[in-house]
Amino acid sequence: MQARLIMLGLVVLAFMGLGLVAYHYKVEARDAQTAERAAKADLKVAEDVNDANRATIGRLQAQAAADAKLTADLAEQIAAANQAFIDNNAALVALKEANADTRNFLALPVPADLRKLYDKPKAAGAR
Repeated sequence: MQARLIMLGLVVLAFMGLGLVAYHYKVEARDAQTAERAAKADLKVAEDVNDANRATIGRLQAQAAADAKLTADLAEQIAAANQAFIDNNAALVALKEANADTRNFLALPVPADLRKLYDKPKAAGAR
């Protein structure tokens, strides 16, 4: 009888051990599912951030292209203005050399009030 009780105790102990192992695996499976859900949520956040970054990069590239075009247009306008200034200056020199009336007019002194406008001290940074 005592052997049977010991045997029954061992069987109960074995079943309790199996139950504890099964419970352990059940808890591990639940933790794994929780970790999987968290990883999927993190992946979604990372994908959303990447999509936002791609959109920002696209906007920045479009802005850089627009800036480059505006810079090129401005450089062309500056070159055209410089050429117009050079042409006008050359025409004035040619007119001054070719026409005595123009040469005499340009040799006249500038009135004092007008000179004051041109002789004002320039502001800091002005050219």
